[in-house]
Amino acid sequence: MDVLVTESKFGDADAIAARLRAEGCTVHTCHSDMGICRALAPGAGCPLDGPYPVGLMVDVRSGEEHLTAREFGVVCALRAGLQVVLVPAEPGLPVPVPPGLRQRTTLATADQLVDTCRHALRTEACRTGRQYLRPADTAARGQGRRA
Repeated sequence: MDVLVTESKFGDADAIAARLRAEGCTVHTCHSDMGICRALAPGAGCPLDGPYPVGLMVDVRSGEEHLTAREFGVVCALRAGLQVVLVPAEPGLPVPVPPGLRQRTTLATADQLVDTCRHALRTEACRTGRQYLRPADTAARGQGRRA
């Protein structure tokens, strides 16, 4: 399952992205390490336009009321018809929903998000007959993202 992740501040999404990868998700980000939108970066491209369809958008929020520049990918994802999940950067941190997004997003904890993605991967594997490998299994076999 391909998941697009954005964050309100640099580093907010690191822990959640690592957990999603550990479950077998392929995690894409909206911005380079330098903070540049991938659609605008030379030689790069938006993950929404990539070869693998993104199935979910996750926005890791630090508590700001409005979207930050690092979260503009949420708008792109909504325009592309993706479900958007807002997750707190730290457990217990309140997640204010930015104006205009109240009816368009879902709130979840990091644990709820990871459990949902785990279930989705199992369901997708059963439906498609593909076996999704965890990153450690993939590296050990020297293969790509799917067997």
